Amino acid sequence: MNLIIDSREIERINEAIENNKKEIEVSLDLNLTKTIVKLTTTGIIYEGKRIITTKIKRYDKCCYILMKNNLQKAQFFVNNNLYKLIPTSKNPILQISGTSMHKKEFVERIIQDKLKGNILDSGTGLGYTSIGLAKTADKITTIEIDKTVIEIAKFNPYSQDLFTNKKIELIIGDLSEEIKKFQNESFDNIILDAGTPRSSGNFFSLNNYKEVYRVLKKHGILYHYIPQHHIKRGRDFTSEITLRLKKAGFEKINRNEKGSYVVCNK
Repeated sequence: MNLIIDSREIERINEAIENNKKEIEVSLDLNLTKTIVKLTTTGIIYEGKRIITTKIKRYDKCCYILMKNNLQKAQFFVNNNLYKLIPTSKNPILQISGTSMHKKEFVERIIQDKLKGNILDSGTGLGYTSIGLAKTADKITTIEIDKTVIEIAKFNPYSQDLFTNKKIELIIGDLSEEIKKFQNESFDNIILDAGTPRSSGNFFSLNNYKEVYRVLKKHGILYHYIPQHHIKRGRDFTSEITLRLKKAGFEKINRNEKGSYVVCNK
């Protein structure tokens, strides 16, 4: 696992250097563990290498990764989108062009239900949902369309089970295409968690929901996070999706407005 440190720890290091301290206890894996490192006039010594820290701007909140003995922000600009790994008091969250990809209430609901059997999780993100599901389910097949998101997950110490847990199979691809490869009633439960309609291709289409219905077992449950697309313009995107789900065959559609998701049955 590569060194990754949040901006608050870098501030502590810089302050210790200013106070002429010789060493400091910090976390080099986003608070999973603590390590005592020696200080230099420009940074720290880590695994025998001199690493130069950076000056942190006030209110800066970001994770930093080690790149050629220098700490650089864990952020990437790809296809006109800015991807950032943002530290929190617990596990970091992914931010894309200023929008948080962490759906706390949605993920908590899924983990709380302790799903078992064979699960399809579409919209992998940093892998937190799949990792949580692996505690109770037999197998999780998780699909992510955005390669940049997976590259960021590789830097994140809290995402490592996504790549090492044998219960989890990661597929990089488009759900609306990958789902056609599965046999009828392959999954006990399905989770759909996509971004905006503009960036999600056919994810929110009726044809895709028909495929989701096909591969879900009878009496299986669909958990579907739905972004509040154009809500400020008065659009009720969730109602539009609910209608499509009904047309696809889903029943007992329960909407959670606060968490921005629906739960329904086959």
